[in-house]
Amino acid sequence: MELGARAFAGFVRRGSFSGAAAELRISQPAVSKHVADMERELGVKLIERRSRTLTAAGEFLASHVLRADALLRQAAHGLTALREPMSGALSIVAAGTPGTYVLPEIVAAFQQAHPGVRMQFELATSAEVINAVRSHRAEIGVSGGFVAAPEIEAEPLIEDEVVIVGPPSFAGRRVSRDELELLTWISREEGSATRVIADGALADLGIVPRRRLALPAWEAIKIAVRRGHGIAAFSRLALTEELAAGTLTMIPFVPWKVRRTFSIVRIRDAALTPPAQQFLELLRARCSRLSPSPRRRRKSG
Repeated sequence: MELGARAFAGFVRRGSFSGAAAELRISQPAVSKHVADMERELGVKLIERRSRTLTAAGEFLASHVLRADALLRQAAHGLTALREPMSGALSIVAAGTPGTYVLPEIVAAFQQAHPGVRMQFELATSAEVINAVRSHRAEIGVSGGFVAAPEIEAEPLIEDEVVIVGPPSFAGRRVSRDELELLTWISREEGSATRVIADGALADLGIVPRRRLALPAWEAIKIAVRRGHGIAAFSRLALTEELAAGTLTMIPFVPWKVRRTFSIVRIRDAALTPPAQQFLELLRARCSRLSPSPRRRRKSG
């Protein structure tokens, strides 16, 4: 059953037998066989082969198998780190906004204080952050979206406000609902938590933009907005310099009031390696100065 559990966990994380095979470095038929053997042993069907979706039994088992697999992997990392507490590697992945405007300075400060730790820091969408933590490609993630994975724990880190911004020509102007619909809305690609939140707010207000443009990076969106190609919903954390310099301006729209929380995400109930624990302490301390509403409680996703 152990091989079947590993194969099943790989399928759940990757969403396919081929993805599980790549993760486990075995053939796709071998993954399918291990899962089928486990289904026979348990007497239940776990995966619908045609649609590649989990059955009710599969959904139930997934939450247990993923957590057990995550704990075993994390224990192996922890034992390695115990030999030399502040050495080894630390992998961090963060969503675009916190990863671009909050974490770089903290990562640099940690690396300077602990030169023996090999740092790997990546940017991703919030959806990709969850997948990186689930698949153990990152020990710590920072996400801006809702976390709905049984083996993932989310801890509120920073409270953020999402505002509408435009080029300097909008300074001092108030815009109507009709104008907002006619303007081009520029955003990140699908999977971005800011885009999901902004699109939800627009839908709640009954605003349907006629034109949309997706760009792959926040700095690219800033340039496009500054040059008059459209407007965008942005994190206030990302706009400090531009608002002060007047290169971008906030567009007031009374019904719009959008807030969200960036969260630390990691494997639930798993002991962190010493470098990860030290980094989290630094991250919490630095971010408590940025948020108007510091962490109050621990949440689980």
